[in-house]
Amino acid sequence: MSKQREEAARLAAAALGTDVLPTFSRRAPRVAMNTVSDFTGELERAERDLSAAKTRLAEYEGALPTRKIDAKLVRLSRFANRIEDSFRDADFAALKAEIANAGGNIQPIKVRRSGDVYELVWGHRRHRACLELDIPVLATISESMSDRELFEEMSRENEQRKNLSAYEMAMHYRRAVDLKLYKNWSEVAAVLGKTRGLLSRYSALADLPKVVVEAFPSPNDIQPKWAATLRKVFDVDAEAVSQAAQRVKGRSLTARSVFETLVNLPVKQFTRVNIGACHWTEGDDSVRVDIDRRAFGDDKLQALRAFLEELENAE
Repeated sequence: MSKQREEAARLAAAALGTDVLPTFSRRAPRVAMNTVSDFTGELERAERDLSAAKTRLAEYEGALPTRKIDAKLVRLSRFANRIEDSFRDADFAALKAEIANAGGNIQPIKVRRSGDVYELVWGHRRHRACLELDIPVLATISESMSDRELFEEMSRENEQRKNLSAYEMAMHYRRAVDLKLYKNWSEVAAVLGKTRGLLSRYSALADLPKVVVEAFPSPNDIQPKWAATLRKVFDVDAEAVSQAAQRVKGRSLTARSVFETLVNLPVKQFTRVNIGACHWTEGDDSVRVDIDRRAFGDDKLQALRAFLEELENAE
């Protein structure tokens, strides 16, 4: 009601008597103001919650999706660095029991998508445990990852795990070179920040003959520092070392005992030596030297005959 109408009504009522004079009062704005205030407060709280959510979301910027997938849909990478022995020891049995009790792996594995299936980047033991338990595996999924990225991420993640053996790492690096992912062992060392000396040990370990590796209780038991010596004695007399390896295979000896057996054979058994174009074989009663005639030529062979005659006649 306007002020003019209010005044007219007051005067009319006054003429009739004060007892019928109406009291006009404006509605207190308190209720309306409280409503606005409440709305403003809710808006401020919503803005604070949104800001906090944005902050938490920023922490996961670039993070990959994680979800449970069928373990049977995950296949091993060609750079996989676990051998079967790693899935037979007490540590794996304990991990498997822990995953079974938890109903799944708490720490996710990582995979890269490959069509309708996935390729394992790291988490081989967790994946294997879920596969054997026939339960889904929790996985972080990369939609796009190159072979180099896969290899380097697998290498760095697995290096942090104490139970990854030197032999497994050696074969892992060797596959990267054999599959032409890197030019040579030196490039692998540079990419992964390793010394050439360390990679040289891994190279010697990866190049050990199968017969030598199988002589040990497990390839995981072979120490990198043994590799160069084992390689050397095998090159001196492959036949003698191979025979010794066959004798100790499966005899439940410690790894060190196997190593000492292979490198401490009697000297007389190391009779075969390759010297350039010569092949020297020494027995108990005779010595035989096979020479590549094409490498020596007639003049050198004549000189060798003369030297042997002189040596024979020397007192």
